[in-house]
Amino acid sequence: HFSPGATADAKAWERLWAQSQLVVHTEEQVLTCSLSAPCDLPAELVPCWQPVPSGPCQPLPGMQQPAVGQRPQEFGSLRPHPNLCMQVWSNGQVQLTQCLRDREYCWGGKAGAACGSCWGGTLPGLPSPPPQPPGTSPGALPGRPDDLLLLEHGGNASLCVVERGACTPLASFTSMRTGHPGLLEQDLQRDVVAGQCWQIWRPENSSEVTLWVCPMHKYLRAHWALVWMGVLLGAACVLLLLLLKKEDMKGWLKSLRSGYGSEGE
Repeated sequence: HFSPGATADAKAWERLWAQSQLVVHTEEQVLTCSLSAPCDLPAELVPCWQPVPSGPCQPLPGMQQPAVGQRPQEFGSLRPHPNLCMQVWSNGQVQLTQCLRDREYCWGGKAGAACGSCWGGTLPGLPSPPPQPPGTSPGALPGRPDDLLLLEHGGNASLCVVERGACTPLASFTSMRTGHPGLLEQDLQRDVVAGQCWQIWRPENSSEVTLWVCPMHKYLRAHWALVWMGVLLGAACVLLLLLLKKEDMKGWLKSLRSGYGSEGE
């Protein structure tokens, strides 16, 4: 049970956080955030990944920073992506959350500027997708809910999928949307090597982890294209069987009529 003094302190903290504001923005593809509060508050700035606006925000491993005063703080090695958010943690709880997809950061201070949900276009205040290596096709990431966040361990280059508070090895990752985990694993590994996925965390040395974002929608399109091809092929086979049966039926009726005719003579 809380004592009256503890309850008063808790309410005072609530009032302080209610008067505080977290501002997240980008400058030259560098993620910057500022915590504005009536006074310096003990807190941590934690980047997190939120594919669905109403869903949970997955903290990114090893990237938290203590909130130092009320000056802007840079996350220089973290490249902006519309699914990235910043949380303020204090006393083991999330006090504030702001995401790059939020409308105020898409508007960028320009009246009438459309935010939209597409990351492929150029939005004020948000960076354009990074240039792709020569010989590869552009890997535009529109910031869709089905984007995958991959973690690559330094040294052994193994990949795992960051989801629901865990990192599932890519070899055992099964997506209900594709039904072909083995094929998906090969596709993702190939896209990471070819530069079709976006590196959003640049490690300072090779022993640290690297974060990649890979778009899932192209795999979904390919999957449904294969499904429709299978459906059309199955329908064609059924029609062919019906036609063959129809021809067989015609031949049987013809032989039956000729047999009755020969008996009548």
